[in-house]
Amino acid sequence: MTAVVTGASGFVGRHLVRALTTSGVDVHAVVRASSTRPAPAVPETRIHRLDEPSAEIAEVIEKVQPDVVFHLATHFAARHQPSEIIAMMESNVVFGTTLAQACAAQRARLVHTTSAWQHYQGADYEPVSLYAASKQALVDVIEYFRIVEGLDAREVCLFDTYGPDDDRGKLVSALLTSARNGTSMQMSSGLQLIDLVHIDDVVAALRLAAEVPSFGQRMVVRTGQPIMVRQLAATVAEVSGRPLGVEWGARPDRGREMTADWVIAAENHGWTPQIALVDGLAQLWQDA
Repeated sequence: MTAVVTGASGFVGRHLVRALTTSGVDVHAVVRASSTRPAPAVPETRIHRLDEPSAEIAEVIEKVQPDVVFHLATHFAARHQPSEIIAMMESNVVFGTTLAQACAAQRARLVHTTSAWQHYQGADYEPVSLYAASKQALVDVIEYFRIVEGLDAREVCLFDTYGPDDDRGKLVSALLTSARNGTSMQMSSGLQLIDLVHIDDVVAALRLAAEVPSFGQRMVVRTGQPIMVRQLAATVAEVSGRPLGVEWGARPDRGREMTADWVIAAENHGWTPQIALVDGLAQLWQDA
């Protein structure tokens, strides 16, 4: 099988590239030439560095003629600044639209990731942020290509992810660093819910989405057992054997966070997470 992975220098992309290459897949990794993140360090992987991704991606797809394209590239902003809007729409809508057109033309299967932030309180669509709205805009565009041009598109909706080699500055990494260094953290109330899936399970879900004969509705990648942020901190303290100096309530809560479970309609094709949170955190602590 030949696969193209966009966003290959990101957290999920790097892990997916490694897993596919190890399985003998001919992988072509697409990265933005200006990205400060390193491309996947996998010798067998061919790297395509694009100066103008939206203008160049169709040529890559035409030359490679992949069986499947994993579209992971995104411009994330929890709270966007006005100066980010053009870059966000370029990355999250324009680039994805050009990619979908190229996949439809080459009859390549498209597996694209979306965000639970598009589904506040489990609504079919209610964005938490402009980032989430831009992700939904691409979903609607892809639906056009699916209906009109016969694109085989598969949506994989991600909640929260964690694992080794994570350079995103996410909460899990911050808590582990706090435990290791004995530093204190100023946090919000900690009553928000978080549903963490280990990166190995995320990769398994993406691969399954690409492989099943027929897909149907979106796949939602989550444990289904969210915990409060305070419970996550307590679990990190448990696996590290060190107390955490967390100042709860030192920062205000953000609006539109998950305080009750968000149940999103999905078909998961038999996928279930295999790595328990306590085991995944313990491994990260041991490997640090």
